[in-house]
Amino acid sequence: MASLIKKYKIGVHKIERAYMRGFELLPDGALHTGGGAEFARIFFGRLDGVVEGCPWGRFVFDAEAGEDTVFTVRTCASDDPCVFFDGGYVPFDDVLLDPDVPDADKLALFERFEGGGASDRSDTFLNGHEGRYLWACLTVHGGASRFSDFRAYAPGDHFFQSFPEVYRTDGEFFHRYMSVFSSIYNDFQEKIDTIDLLLDPDIAPAELLPVYASWFGISMDGDFIDEAKLRTLIKKAFSLIRKKGNREAIKELVSIFVDEPFFIVEQHDAVSRSDPGSRFAMERIYEGDPFVFTLLLCRPPDEKLHMRLAKLIEQFTPLRMRAHILFLEGNATLDGGANLDINAALARMREGSLDGSGKLDDTEYIV
Repeated sequence: MASLIKKYKIGVHKIERAYMRGFELLPDGALHTGGGAEFARIFFGRLDGVVEGCPWGRFVFDAEAGEDTVFTVRTCASDDPCVFFDGGYVPFDDVLLDPDVPDADKLALFERFEGGGASDRSDTFLNGHEGRYLWACLTVHGGASRFSDFRAYAPGDHFFQSFPEVYRTDGEFFHRYMSVFSSIYNDFQEKIDTIDLLLDPDIAPAELLPVYASWFGISMDGDFIDEAKLRTLIKKAFSLIRKKGNREAIKELVSIFVDEPFFIVEQHDAVSRSDPGSRFAMERIYEGDPFVFTLLLCRPPDEKLHMRLAKLIEQFTPLRMRAHILFLEGNATLDGGANLDINAALARMREGSLDGSGKLDDTEYIV
């Protein structure tokens, strides 16, 4: 019967407590080298496997390094959290995390433990590492590099433990051979176990967002919506679909992209509330088509925003309906198609001169 695989992750807080030099700790928990640094090293504090004699299987991390970068991983395991050092019996962590202890003395301690050794791979088999506690050290020589997602597994393989005991000899060829396939299987299983995270619109990969939008019947052809707005749109897609075809859907859709006040004016509302003398003007402003509604945005013109809204609103309006989008700048003259309750103002006459780079419109005169 296959044994249960336990995963131990080294997160940001544990890295902050580690002793390191030459590395820069990024907000996402990754370690970065660069900017001329040619040498970096980090000693991690102990990982606790809880039970004595814990059979550690793998120490894994993601590495992004150039051809001129060489890194070495040293590991060791023990049931005893203390070591003899400098004439005393002290916790191993106190030695590893002490900046006053030379690195050479720290590395020499790794050789004392049975099974301790070095590797130049980001996926290291820990054959022979048995003990409740696991320690690790990463040393990097070379140019810019990035290391992240540090984790350890115990015992590390399903396949080897499933064979009869006569075949289970630790460290032998058969153990190492089966560990390769077991590692591949474990990586696949880990991806399968976290596949639900791919459906979370807050953290799903950006390339999947247009696919999720298409599931709701929303076309995202073309790169016309930034990632943050697209995530918000997908989270609200269900409520938008339920209201599809009515005024509330358009209001909720526009509110995703516009922070300023906006107004939706339908042709019937504009004309029916006007006196006969103003109806002609209202029909001109609002296009005089019963299948057209006008969206008034209280902000300066934005061609990119106009394109986004026009394309999306079209997908949430009934057949034959069309949106007429108008941007309203700070002030408008009374004969310029203004809305009195939104942004209209009486134009004030001002002086202008031909050599003053002024705009000669209806509110300026030459002096």
